[in-house]
Amino acid sequence: MEVTDENLATLANYLQQTLNPDTNIRRPAEKFLESVEVNQNYAILLLHLIDKETVDLTIREEDGADRIHASDRATIKTLIVSLMLKSPEAIQRQFSDAVSIIGKCDFPEKWPSLIPEMVEKFATGDFHVINGVLRTAHSLFKRYRYEFKSQKLWEEIKHVLENFAKPLTDLFVATIDLTTKHADNPQALRVIYGSLVLICKVFYSLNYQDLPEFFEDNMPIWMPNLLNLLQVKVPCLETDISSKNENGSPPKYLFYSSFQYLLL
Repeated sequence: MEVTDENLATLANYLQQTLNPDTNIRRPAEKFLESVEVNQNYAILLLHLIDKETVDLTIREEDGADRIHASDRATIKTLIVSLMLKSPEAIQRQFSDAVSIIGKCDFPEKWPSLIPEMVEKFATGDFHVINGVLRTAHSLFKRYRYEFKSQKLWEEIKHVLENFAKPLTDLFVATIDLTTKHADNPQALRVIYGSLVLICKVFYSLNYQDLPEFFEDNMPIWMPNLLNLLQVKVPCLETDISSKNENGSPPKYLFYSSFQYLLL
């Protein structure tokens, strides 16, 4: 399957048909997709389709194939982070899950560039990009909370700590500072506190198996700030309806998250 406009249009059409309630239309489309999902370039076509803003968002959000042709993996790994970070949030979350799925098999031995590529995005100052990286890190590292201890797991965590712990700490400090700078801006605070929640989730995952030496040495940075976040009140967020959703406000998330990390 070549990556052409014609093939992209065909794929988009079949994906659209899988959403049709008429089984006479839906089932043939599903069978077609099943027949081509193991073909070379199928996954690449899906990535290009997701990246096209002209494609219906309902199609772009549909789950992709679980099986990827071996020769496509390297290409996907070179594209997926940059595509993810310029996508809408709904698409971004699916890309994060995809990175996590690939990472379970390939990271870090077969994907050594992943962490450096993620870390360099922290310098952009763009919190849409930064939060995309943090969601990916959370998706990738959260399995450290439940996997059994093993030499392979320790080696992976060591690799992550050596390359990610300091940038995460620096980002934490910079983001804490922004809460003061934007204290009267509910829209900015919503994003900033959302970032702090994600940072705390990643921090928890990296400390779950054991307390790493780096974080032990940097407790004077982390602990006072986490304690402050337990006590923080943000009136402009608490009264801003736009900062809330079905699960509550960002400060509420942060309260429970921070409490969990302080109990390490």
